Amino acid sequence: MSKVFIFGCGYLGMRLADALIEAGHEVGALTKNELFANQLRAKGMAEVIVARLESNSWHDQISADYTKVVNCVSSAGNGLSGYESSYYQGQASIIQWAKSKLKSIESYIYTSSTSVYGENKGAWVEEYSLEEEAAHSEAAEILRRSEDLIEANQSYFENYFILRLSGIYGPERHYLLNQMQSSHVFAGSGDNFMNMIHVDDIVLGIMKMIEVKGASASGIYNLSDDYPTKKEVVVEWLSGKLGIEAPGFDEELFSQRHASRKTRTKNRRITNAKIKKALGLSLRYPSYKEGYSQIIEELS
Repeated sequence: MSKVFIFGCGYLGMRLADALIEAGHEVGALTKNELFANQLRAKGMAEVIVARLESNSWHDQISADYTKVVNCVSSAGNGLSGYESSYYQGQASIIQWAKSKLKSIESYIYTSSTSVYGENKGAWVEEYSLEEEAAHSEAAEILRRSEDLIEANQSYFENYFILRLSGIYGPERHYLLNQMQSSHVFAGSGDNFMNMIHVDDIVLGIMKMIEVKGASASGIYNLSDDYPTKKEVVVEWLSGKLGIEAPGFDEELFSQRHASRKTRTKNRRITNAKIKKALGLSLRYPSYKEGYSQIIEELS
């Protein structure tokens, strides 16, 4: 079993901690939230540190010699400044800590986002699709800079994995369902593809990466489900499951969610072929239908 440290124990980090502890790993964590810290301690964590990731105050507090590290921090809020402090400055702090360790970290796993990709007019997007593309938003630029920090300092990690996650959903996080029940109109086009990933499949992917031996698998991986689907099709299907009238779409509306990040929804299909081939990953929820069916059943 491994010693694993998790930076950022929000929605994803909490579920990852549960899975790691259940599998017999020794787990430590850093969170800025005292309430979350108490919940983590109750799970039997080896240690829990309360601090802001972008600071250096936690560097001397980590007592165990962790061999696997997961950075699944979420935005600190406050729009782009929260992105900068969480993703870029936080990444820089982890790398500074890694440089101070007596030996390299066996595996470093970072959860980035497929939002780094630009407009693809419904085409398939692979991991190399960014090579000639300029960042299309300030938020995307921050995420790409945070990824670049890892690749520029990869010598401090025997393995590194940059996971570009599609839209996360799961129990207690079903933004689309909530929106459907509170609004009759969606901002944007129903003709755009939705790319989603269930939180439990993210945990499954990270667990696979923790088990990897040797450096041959290092690199960038998309993690999305098997079936990108047009939003109007998803909404129509969910409306039938919920027994409500399907909301319409208005391409001129600019939703608050995207306005705060100074970006618009993009039309693209994210492929997961690389991660499935490299790690032999088989998703528990290969499409939105399996994932949302379970969520709706649990809510009813």
